[in-house]
Amino acid sequence: MRQKFFLALAALLLFAPAAARAQSGAKSGSDNHKFEVGAFYTGVNLQGSGETVNGLGARFGYDFNEHFALDAETSFFPETRLGNSEIGEKTQTFVGVKAGVRTAHVGVFAKARPGVMFIGGATSSFDCTGVGPLGARCSPNHNNFALDAGGVLELYPSSRAIIRFDAGDTIVRVRNATGGSLFFGNPQTVSDTTNNFQFSVGFGYRF
Repeated sequence: MRQKFFLALAALLLFAPAAARAQSGAKSGSDNHKFEVGAFYTGVNLQGSGETVNGLGARFGYDFNEHFALDAETSFFPETRLGNSEIGEKTQTFVGVKAGVRTAHVGVFAKARPGVMFIGGATSSFDCTGVGPLGARCSPNHNNFALDAGGVLELYPSSRAIIRFDAGDTIVRVRNATGGSLFFGNPQTVSDTTNNFQFSVGFGYRF
């Protein structure tokens, strides 16, 4: 399923320039509005548990031009609210770029944003591969390197308003996870890289 998603994303980005040229040629209306702020809902399907945890976040951006922008956001996933049943709160922060094309009414972008994912407390959401043949527990470090890569679709009801949809792969490097055998309890340090599908929908404002 993930492979089909990225194939569809690649096709969308390839055909976006042609779609933009087919528009009336009107300006995007954002030339005088370089800064963007917004809020969003997001959900991430965690590889280890197969569950989707829900969160809320805030976003900030700066448009260098109609094709490139600085893109930063932070999101918070509460432990037992918003429909979550996962153990431990989680927080994400990403800062990177988005690049693509836009017209007066729509924009299509690719994004690549490195950052950090904070994992509070013990969790079953991330697999600790190679930890004990007889079973183990997984206790990831609190701060772990993460990379958000995917696509962005923006709709512009007006020159200042933004409706934004994101989808992509949140890659988390879970480092120094401590595990031990259920019977012998011999601790060891491992690390694992997980791929987690994440989506978001939100609203923004240019100024």
